[in-house]
Amino acid sequence: MNRVDERAGRQDERSTTGLGRYGLRTVLGLVALLAGLVPFLLLLLLVQREWSPLATLDGDVAAGLNDAVAGSPTTVRVLQAVTDLGGAPASILLFTLTTVFLLIRGQRRLAVFAAVTGLSLAVLVPVTKALVDRARPVVADPVAELPSNASFPSGHATVSLVTFGTLALLALPAVRRGLRSWVVAAALVVALAVGFTRLALGVHFVTDVLAGYALGAGILAVTTAAFRGWQHDHHEHPDEPLDPLDVEPGAMAHAAPTGQPALPDGRRTVTRLLVAAAALSAALIALGLLVTGVLGGSALGRFDRSVVEAFVEARTPWLTDVAGAVGFLSGTAMVVAVPVTLAVLALAVTGSWRPVVFVLVTVVGELGIYFVVSRTVDRARPAVVDLTDGLPTAASWPSGHVAAAAALYGALAALVVTLARSRWRWAVLAVPVLVVPAVALSRIYTAAHYPTDVLAGAVLGTAWVLVCTRCLLPGVTAMRHPGVAHPRRPVTVG
Repeated sequence: MNRVDERAGRQDERSTTGLGRYGLRTVLGLVALLAGLVPFLLLLLLVQREWSPLATLDGDVAAGLNDAVAGSPTTVRVLQAVTDLGGAPASILLFTLTTVFLLIRGQRRLAVFAAVTGLSLAVLVPVTKALVDRARPVVADPVAELPSNASFPSGHATVSLVTFGTLALLALPAVRRGLRSWVVAAALVVALAVGFTRLALGVHFVTDVLAGYALGAGILAVTTAAFRGWQHDHHEHPDEPLDPLDVEPGAMAHAAPTGQPALPDGRRTVTRLLVAAAALSAALIALGLLVTGVLGGSALGRFDRSVVEAFVEARTPWLTDVAGAVGFLSGTAMVVAVPVTLAVLALAVTGSWRPVVFVLVTVVGELGIYFVVSRTVDRARPAVVDLTDGLPTAASWPSGHVAAAAALYGALAALVVTLARSRWRWAVLAVPVLVVPAVALSRIYTAAHYPTDVLAGAVLGTAWVLVCTRCLLPGVTAMRHPGVAHPRRPVTVG
């Protein structure tokens, strides 16, 4: 009887402790919610009342920062690259990939949390902007196009805080305790950097950015508190520091649970890749110097020029639109989005870092080889009216867009052929086979390149992706049960 009473006492103690912990974290969730919404409402009130000190601060900061960066095109480009991290396209991509990754790994509740948070963001930001309808700053020398939507709150500030805050929350249970504060700090740094760019580019006031952060904090507080309550409904009360989601560390599998080495043969793999990159660069440089320096006045040179002129004469508004759409397939946005998508999905399916390294080396290597070759050959672009904007004037050989298309979609095909088991997997080769020639034609049509340039770009991208496939993909297979959480070592304080 004493043992029964003792066992019951321990259960009551655990129940009381769990109830206390639940109450404490619920209070903390409410505090976080108020910490976001109260500043937001206060800022909204002061903006609508046009409080003089705040209005002066808004105007001075917007004008001062914009004047400081307006004279430096390089600074503006850097600011625009950073600000894109808080844009809708980046947020949609990251939330979609996160949700799919979690679903593949069997973390359905966390996938719902990510999806609901992303959808909340998509609804609340435009609704809030429409209700307040504040005008954008007016600066003397605008360096960015002003979006048509309203200024208050800053959508980029809200999006960056919620997006990278969500990623940080999901990562916390899967990393060592000693690293968790660094994960949170990294998310905050990105959000703060995005907010600063909105001020420097002259598209938002200080109060817009602060209100965006406040709204983002409120959204995260609500969705996190709701998920934590859902966890408690399933009788899970982990005692983990700095884990607002209350996720058991053991429930979060390693990102790469297979433990497969990232490089099949260690340093030898690196050596092979470097030798191949050097050889490919040397061959393309030699061929480029031959075409431009020796054969420029030959039949090959005349063929290059005549084809470009024929495409110029065949231009129509409809074809120009088509060429622009096709060129987007290998533009900057796709050079970022496609590798990120391939890397995340391959990691989810294989549980190995090797395909991630494959994608990274394929993309970075292609860009590096292109940079070396184009700067060495230094071929001028076609001397006709082109339809491009901002391209280097003497970097025609080889075509970077065509090389990128061959590398990106070749990597896609290589991963599908390697990981899939269906006999229909070879049909994926149609993607690079169709996209690369289409991009090549669009680059000739816009007069960005000669035919020999796009051919050299296709050779660069195709040869490099084949090298990377041979060096980095051996031994990579899909996990049989990627949705099952794999056991992990106990988390230690570090």
